[in-house]
Amino acid sequence: MNGMPYRPAGYFFAVDGTSYPGAPYPPQPLLDDGNGYWSGFSSGMVGGLANAQDGLWASSCVGYPAGVIPMGSSITTGVVNLATAVEFAAQVYYQDNGTYEGLALCFSGYSQGAMVVAVYWTNYVLNPSGVHAHLAPYVYRIYQFGDPYRCPAIAHGNALAGLPQNIVTDGVQTGGIGGKLDLTVTQSNLLAPDGNYIYNSCANQGDIYTGCPVGTNPWGSIAQPGLVGNLIFTEVQSPSIINTLKIAESLLVPIGMVEEIINGMVFGLQGTNAPHWQYFPQMDACVSDMLALGNALPHQIGY
Repeated sequence: MNGMPYRPAGYFFAVDGTSYPGAPYPPQPLLDDGNGYWSGFSSGMVGGLANAQDGLWASSCVGYPAGVIPMGSSITTGVVNLATAVEFAAQVYYQDNGTYEGLALCFSGYSQGAMVVAVYWTNYVLNPSGVHAHLAPYVYRIYQFGDPYRCPAIAHGNALAGLPQNIVTDGVQTGGIGGKLDLTVTQSNLLAPDGNYIYNSCANQGDIYTGCPVGTNPWGSIAQPGLVGNLIFTEVQSPSIINTLKIAESLLVPIGMVEEIINGMVFGLQGTNAPHWQYFPQMDACVSDMLALGNALPHQIGY
């Protein structure tokens, strides 16, 4: 060690996606494939940062059930676990410094993990009555891969990689399959203290979770091509016979086929060549962005 007290540039919290290896525990380094890719793109960012400049950020992979059906309860647990991790880090910083000034918080989510991060961001931080509303001024970046809550026509994470933000499918604007739960334009365009975008969604053409043809106003009226996808998404969150009937009616199929369709949607994109698994260019760009941010912030790495 160089005798200097260790001070990271900030804290980074990563939440990975559905059924990642090791759930409900946090992703572990032993899952690294040698290229900084652990069990998902969020923990892959942790690996990439460690490979590039270990210690610049104090990183934490957050564990949660990462379950499939019902997914809603899994997300709720993930949000609580993430909030607990953030609270611990923020309190340690406050105890050491007597203030939150200078605190820097960054987040990343992949797939279901992106939903966890988005819910935490909107309900705990952006909500004026949220438990962590006081931490809003210290959030610098959120990187979201395969984001089911992506605002239509906005994907700042794509822009970091030089890729288009505007993804149109069959002539319809795409956004997150969450529909009315998608982030708003205002929430997606908030700026960090350094003047750059906080919320950086990454979306690939053909990734139904973040490239669903919901249209430009999913909060009021989802475009018809994205309606069935949203119904199935809602059913996965909290299964109900009412949603099952709606899906069957929309697809003109027997009720018994709905479960097969849902299972096909949940697991059909798990092949590693599918768009939902192809966020390596964006992940590399996000790692580079975090490295630049970290080196621009006060820090002291001991060796």
